[in-house]
Amino acid sequence: MKKYKIFYIDDKSFALPQLIHAIPKYVEYDFEYVQRIDDIVPEEYDIVLLDYYLDKDNKTALDIVKRFQGSIIISFSTCPEKNVFMLEHGAIYGVNKLKKTNHNEELCQLMKNIFPEELF
Repeated sequence: MKKYKIFYIDDKSFALPQLIHAIPKYVEYDFEYVQRIDDIVPEEYDIVLLDYYLDKDNKTALDIVKRFQGSIIISFSTCPEKNVFMLEHGAIYGVNKLKKTNHNEELCQLMKNIFPEELF
């Protein structure tokens, strides 16, 4: 069975549990999380989640989205309009990141659609 590579960049870590809980249990994966652009290891990833505002670098996801062409790119921002904007600039999906919860039903559904159980 394939082991998927999942990458996430966000200058704040509060949504990490949402992401980890959304990945179906039947999926084998390696996970990389960074808070700064300089910490990105040049590698090919199956799935990339990008927070829009990368305040520690004074940049946005728009500045790095082209690095991940060929991956399934998910814009994962608390700002719905930024997710829509990223859909116009390279993201394949946009999911609203939620505050004050570890469960994100929209993200869970997206991951189940990306990784349908019948394929495993």
